[in-house]
Amino acid sequence: MHPFSPLIFGVAFGDATRNAQIGYTVRRWGGNSVTRYNWQVDVHSTAADWYYENIPGAADRTTVPPLNNSADVFVGAARSVGSDVLMTIPTIGWTPRADSPLQHPYFAGFSVAKYGAQQATDPWDPGAGNGHHADSTPITGNDPHDTSTAVGANFQTDWIAHLKSTFGGAATGGVKFYALDNEVMLWNSTHRDVHPQPTTYDETWANAANYGAAIKQQDPGALVTGPVTWGYCDLFGSAKDNCADGTDRQAHGGTPFVAWYLQQVCAHPLAGGAHVVDYLDLHYYPQGTNVALSSNDSATTAALRLRSLRELYDANWVSESWIADLGDADANHYSKPGLIPRVRAWIDGYCPGTKLAITEYNWGNDDTASGAVAQAELFGIFAREGVDMATRWVAPAANTLAERAFSLFLNYDGVGSKVQGNSVAASSANADQLGAYAFQSGARTMVLLTNKTALAQDAALTFAGTQNGTWKLFGFDATHALHLLGSGSINGASLALSALPTMSANLLVIEGSDTIFKNGFD
Repeated sequence: MHPFSPLIFGVAFGDATRNAQIGYTVRRWGGNSVTRYNWQVDVHSTAADWYYENIPGAADRTTVPPLNNSADVFVGAARSVGSDVLMTIPTIGWTPRADSPLQHPYFAGFSVAKYGAQQATDPWDPGAGNGHHADSTPITGNDPHDTSTAVGANFQTDWIAHLKSTFGGAATGGVKFYALDNEVMLWNSTHRDVHPQPTTYDETWANAANYGAAIKQQDPGALVTGPVTWGYCDLFGSAKDNCADGTDRQAHGGTPFVAWYLQQVCAHPLAGGAHVVDYLDLHYYPQGTNVALSSNDSATTAALRLRSLRELYDANWVSESWIADLGDADANHYSKPGLIPRVRAWIDGYCPGTKLAITEYNWGNDDTASGAVAQAELFGIFAREGVDMATRWVAPAANTLAERAFSLFLNYDGVGSKVQGNSVAASSANADQLGAYAFQSGARTMVLLTNKTALAQDAALTFAGTQNGTWKLFGFDATHALHLLGSGSINGASLALSALPTMSANLLVIEGSDTIFKNGFD
């Protein structure tokens, strides 16, 4: 049994009004576009996601930053309802030019007028190309100054000073968390118009040391997350290594990148002993076909999607994706992700006390039934495995199946009751059919049961000790919103629940019990 963090119920972006209604605990300002965000004029770069264009926000630039700029609006909306904010601080060294146009044609990293005909152009702005010649070869040697201005850490700490003056410091109700940019090992592809060279171990750490220290100097109460990986490959190597045991890794003793990064965090404390990075910040998307960011919900995909949850915690599980092709030839066991225990071991070995954040993940689009069940089970996994913060990409749309998974934990009875407190040992006789996770808060015992099959499932629960109280069962499935499924009383060490709906997530809540799980149940 151990306490679990309420910060695992976070999301990126989303509608401010709906976010407040659902009660997400963390809201992340992140993603590719914020790597180049100019806070002084409220302009961001779409980078490779959309023709490398500078897109304006607020139209009135008579103040710095503009009134009603998107960042201030975002922070204000979150803090007004008590949600913590994870704000991405750009470290790439470039920001959109202050004279970026307020309307089309926008500044573009690969202008057709300057660099010639290209493979594709913006349908709304044919002068903005995708950075590839008509024959599909990449354009090289472009000028970053076409769209961007070189900046240093002071540019970003001035932004933090503004946020402090507007909302207070981290310790007094303002922004609490700052991320060191976004998916830095993809800069040479996503942001290749300003950073064409692959990012290395040393560059990433130099930026962390520089910007992390600057953030903490500006706001000593702030907590910093890094290195903000993109996925599986940059656990082990840099962009220069290109998902292989390459020269950059070998130049650093053959140590996997994230392990080496943690070494640097603990080896280079600030004066007084604080670390420049407080949370190891990772992104993780299952790589199986049609699993992440997909609306495919066929029986085959649903089963694959739900099995892929094992990549997070089962050190013996072989990924059912290209990850398995990396092989199992050395102690890194590449084909077996075992993500959370793997990085937990690195934390314990290289920088004890560092917290763990998974700030981008996705197990299926909003209205996939299996994706919603996976989302519910993810919370059980995060709680059990000790993840300290998590933010889904992105906030589910209103009234979608994925949103129901959040509500199951944040407001299961419709009157504000939450799953909180401690994660307690629980087990299932067949976890691929029926997932089981348990929690306790005071005299309230809660059990998450996920039916991952296309058949109704009976659940025979056996507790480690006597449960004495009343129980209610809440749940949702593809055709039914979160609702009360049944209720009763219990005075004993077992409980039978009949016909849990197909592809559903269900929460059993026992009130008045003072006996917790000790050995789980089957």
